Amino acid sequence: MGSTTPGWLTLPEDEFQARYRPARNATSGYLHRTLVRALGRAVDGWPSDEALTRKPLVLDLASPLPPRLRFYVYQATQHPSERQPGTFKIQLSVGVTRDGQPASPKEKRRWFDRSDNIRPIAMGYHPDWNLFILWDADLHDMNTGFTFSRSVQTPPDIVWSALAKDIAFGPRRLHGGSTEQIIAVRPHRLEEALNLRIELSNEAMCEGLF
Repeated sequence: MGSTTPGWLTLPEDEFQARYRPARNATSGYLHRTLVRALGRAVDGWPSDEALTRKPLVLDLASPLPPRLRFYVYQATQHPSERQPGTFKIQLSVGVTRDGQPASPKEKRRWFDRSDNIRPIAMGYHPDWNLFILWDADLHDMNTGFTFSRSVQTPPDIVWSALAKDIAFGPRRLHGGSTEQIIAVRPHRLEEALNLRIELSNEAMCEGLF
């Protein structure tokens, strides 16, 4: 983490998009810079250019957020071929094995990295809508973990509500009978959404344990 403010952080939005947004698929470097720009002063020290290219990205954060979070950020896309037309989704690809080692593509199952007691955040960013979507990481790698390129989805109505209200959350029924609360949010309210994500995830875990 560095203390010198990087130039890309202070660029006007149109200049940032023109310089850093790829023509096609979003890169980790673009997604992570978009994340840091959204969090702004909530980030306590800026990640290096090298760290920005790697997934996941660990950020030091200021209160009231946890001191550190581990972000798994993917490009959110919208596919008419999904069971519910217009569904937004990401595809999970990065994780660790049961013993905490980085999982290669040949590994059948993987989990989010929780080493050093750093909470993982599973999220997507849709560049066209300028919107973040936050899923419950705990629900998506419980027990047997997740497969490579697993699709994680959200109903479109949550996204449309967030576009109108800046932030929204709602339920989605998962295989196995559990219900996930998904959050969609405009960048300027991302800090609020992260605190809500942690609160909802903790509530879901307590309901499953007690």
